[in-house]
Amino acid sequence: MLIAIVHHHLKRAGVTQVIANHLRALQLHGDESDALRVVILHGGCQDGWPDRLADVPTPEHHVRAIAGLDYDDQRRDGGELARLVQSALYDLAGSPQSTVVHVHNHSLGKNATLPSALYRLAEDGWRLLLHLHDFAEDFRPENYRRLTDGRDGKPPNETMSEIYPTASHVHYAVLNRRDARVLSTAGIDPAQLHVLPNAVGDIGDLPSPQAARRDLSRVCGIPRHCPLLLYPVRGIRRKNLGEALLWSALARDRGHIGLTLPPTSPAEIPSYQRWKSQAASLGLPMTFELGCVSGLSYAEIVSAADRMLTTSVAEGFGLVFLESWLAGKSLAGRDLPEITADFVAAGLRLEELDSRLAVPLDWIGASRWEHEFHQAYAATLSRFGRAAPSPAAFRHVFDELNRDGWVDFATLSSALQHEMVESVDASSERRDRALAQNPRIAQVLDDPTPSQETIAVNERVVRQNYSLAACGRRLLDLYRDILARPMTSDVRPLAGSKRILDEFLKPERFHPVRVEP
Repeated sequence: MLIAIVHHHLKRAGVTQVIANHLRALQLHGDESDALRVVILHGGCQDGWPDRLADVPTPEHHVRAIAGLDYDDQRRDGGELARLVQSALYDLAGSPQSTVVHVHNHSLGKNATLPSALYRLAEDGWRLLLHLHDFAEDFRPENYRRLTDGRDGKPPNETMSEIYPTASHVHYAVLNRRDARVLSTAGIDPAQLHVLPNAVGDIGDLPSPQAARRDLSRVCGIPRHCPLLLYPVRGIRRKNLGEALLWSALARDRGHIGLTLPPTSPAEIPSYQRWKSQAASLGLPMTFELGCVSGLSYAEIVSAADRMLTTSVAEGFGLVFLESWLAGKSLAGRDLPEITADFVAAGLRLEELDSRLAVPLDWIGASRWEHEFHQAYAATLSRFGRAAPSPAAFRHVFDELNRDGWVDFATLSSALQHEMVESVDASSERRDRALAQNPRIAQVLDDPTPSQETIAVNERVVRQNYSLAACGRRLLDLYRDILARPMTSDVRPLAGSKRILDEFLKPERFHPVRVEP
């Protein structure tokens, strides 16, 4: 059995870590994985790839660069790219009958040619496992347009249907049941649709919390007596940093917020810098870029934290909801039920999370909030080539979002979020009013000692359901299942692909901060 893993690059990034974890996970199954041969095909950049697997047992694997697999917004000849991939597979004694081509994020829009190349491979009988971590349809209009623009004059719906080929030998893997539901609604056969959650690697041994906190105080000046809530992410827009600032404004001397990393994408830096500047100008108890401080390891930063924090409004898999428990830390902040439903079904307790952070409209004006939300949503739909509903037709959306004069902070534009943070910081009366409406935040700030029972229960749930061994078992079974199934149907475009965009663009999923510059 040859497993051909395909991705645009092997840079130090999320999907690269997933691939590395898959190799580790497969190796844990010993004799069963010995029958596997693995090749990793990428577009040319493999920055640090050997380092990721140093001193870690993995199945024997080859790494090969293929021109045309890297990020590319120009539509080129899909047939030529398909021939290059097939040539590499034949060189390794692969065949359509003995090979699974496991492709990561083919439909995200990072490469406009890859989907048509994969369609050709499917037509030639190669068994495909198309592994979707993220979707261009999920409020990524630039990616979506990269896939649909200039496609022989075809309308976007027809083009996107070809991005998702269907056949008995074309399978899809998704990270959670939400994504499975979306693809099922669009018409993917349940027999070709598989939920394949990511593995959560062990964080390893942590230093003494007391020693780590002393070092953190000495190097960064964070008061040792003040509970530290660590937000271990890059500060990109979907991480909703304004809400982390609001937590710090609500906390004041009862808590300190720490963010680990800045963004690297030029598109993300302006927003990040605005939040960083506001935190500094208000003197909020918040420290940025802890992960960049010389002399502090990530293990020390995690050990020094009292809790982990998340304020993100969108996740693909949601590792943040799982990793903290392996470090012996509880997690506070924003729940994302469409992501965490799978974790809760597995037994995870998320007692300190809430799906909204309520703020009063009378501080900013209901009409202004409605106008800015509608304008941002309409502009986003336009970028997807869709017409926006009129304000009158949008009335029911506002009625659902507005609960007796209180709305979710994440539905505010960044300008309104900035104002809200400044308003709360300037008034103890407003802090008290906001905390009374958000009792879970008040509980976290008032009680610096998290529940050890919950931490222990959740650690067991994560290890049992999301370990490398569990991931390896699912992968092996899936590869064998794909190879064992006969090919009984021709390759066709996904007729209902429009429904994928319908599902992701629902107004209740929209947050202006995700799309603002």
